Amino acid sequence: MGLLEKATKLATTAKGQYDELRATRDEAAVKPVAVTPLSDHERDVLQHALRHGAPDPAALCSRAEASHVLGVELGEGRLTYDDSQVGLEYAAAGRRQDRWSVSVGAWHGDADGFFPAEQYAFIAEHVEGEPLDGLGEAAVWDGERLYVLAAPLLFQVEVRTPAGGGHRPEAEAVARRVLARVAS
Repeated sequence: MGLLEKATKLATTAKGQYDELRATRDEAAVKPVAVTPLSDHERDVLQHALRHGAPDPAALCSRAEASHVLGVELGEGRLTYDDSQVGLEYAAAGRRQDRWSVSVGAWHGDADGFFPAEQYAFIAEHVEGEPLDGLGEAAVWDGERLYVLAAPLLFQVEVRTPAGGGHRPEAEAVARRVLARVAS
């Protein structure tokens, strides 16, 4: 074996060891995202959603269940919301702004007579997605999020990793856990 071959072999071994060390350090750097207590505004939003038929977001999916689906220890749930939906996002962060998360949100009614199950018809009609069988009464996957109707409940699941969204098997696993919880 010549000097060049020995140097190439040594460099290849060193690169492999470096890559292994870097992967180990990256994995060790993944930490659950800390969540701050709810602000007064967030408490008001949550109470409004509960009064209008939203399930308690913590009752839909636990941190342990979300962590199990991704295989990464996620932090406590952070409240997510908009005008007609409330939920929780469990997340972890790593090096180089890597992020893992599982979000579950449920739509709720309002004082104007909005009914969440009607929203599913809108989603099914306007969201380009793939209808799925075997999840609730109806379900559609749009490539990033899974929308599931189990009337009167309409909920969505989104699973993200550093590779991006589009984690359908994981989203389906979370949806099945949510459906099992709301059925009992």
